[in-house]
Amino acid sequence: MVVWYRSHIIPFILVIIAIMIIATGAWIRVNDAGESCPDWPQCFGTWTFDVSEEEQAAYWEEHPDEIDSRGAEHRYTSYQIFTEWFHRLLVGIIGFIVIYSHYTAWSLREEIGNRVHQLHSISTFLLILQAVVGAITVDLDNAPWTVAIHLSLALFFTSSLIAVGLYWWEKQSKLPENVFVPNVAVPELRKIIGIVGLIVLGQLIVGAFLSSGYHRGACGIGFMDGWPLCGGRIIPEFNQAGVGIQFIHRTLAIVISGILFWANSKVKAKVGRSVVTILMHSALGLYNVNLLLGGWYIISAGDTESVFSSHIGIAHSLLGSLTFLILIAIYFIFVISIQRTEKA
Repeated sequence: MVVWYRSHIIPFILVIIAIMIIATGAWIRVNDAGESCPDWPQCFGTWTFDVSEEEQAAYWEEHPDEIDSRGAEHRYTSYQIFTEWFHRLLVGIIGFIVIYSHYTAWSLREEIGNRVHQLHSISTFLLILQAVVGAITVDLDNAPWTVAIHLSLALFFTSSLIAVGLYWWEKQSKLPENVFVPNVAVPELRKIIGIVGLIVLGQLIVGAFLSSGYHRGACGIGFMDGWPLCGGRIIPEFNQAGVGIQFIHRTLAIVISGILFWANSKVKAKVGRSVVTILMHSALGLYNVNLLLGGWYIISAGDTESVFSSHIGIAHSLLGSLTFLILIAIYFIFVISIQRTEKA
């Protein structure tokens, strides 16, 4: 009997922690706390998050080169600092577990094959790269393009863990029959899901650039004028910073919804009832709920004097990421199904 701590369960535990890291990244963005720890890996020269205004002032005086885009007079709340501090804590925790998981995959390579170990090497490398990019993001005061790259790497890292978990599962005990897809149409579906996943990833990158660039309200706020219209128009006047990227984000959202409906019908017709079909329905459902949630994010700001809800913002980012990761899981299930069929 295979014990859980030497099985595919470990990579899937890592997936859960990675999703928590993505969620805390969104938590940081919506609370405008991306620069609340100016140094790395410490925070204002300490290992805690409870940094008083006086201590912040003293740190800026001693490290003028660390002053961020808000200026030396700006002070962060303990809550804002905690969001960044907790995000880094989760990264540290996942780092230790990744090392253990990597070693386990290496020690079991005769049982589960070299491919699992090789895939895990990619995951480990991506985690290290993510930490480096995180430090660069802090150093460059959370420039929108660095935030977009940081999110992309987090999604690539989590995707690689999903691949490790599924391959490990297949090699150690075989994917269950209700997960495996023995269908001649799988190669076509794999390409479709791969393309749809890349499109959703592009939308997430645009969203990260939008939120970190402080253009969330570029189209206005409130019902109709702010959403579903943009500045009170179907086609807005592109005379204000952020309107173009906001309009692209919204247009993509509608187009992707239609693409997901089409992909869902293809999977349902070719695969029938299976875990893959349930996952595809889930991706479609989450995406369309998220589309409405994005609208509510703009509408609700009109009732709070242009202050955007951090809770809605976090949920919006997380649901988008989950949609992408579900599509990635479907993609790798298709890949493994094709490989098992070819070997049969």
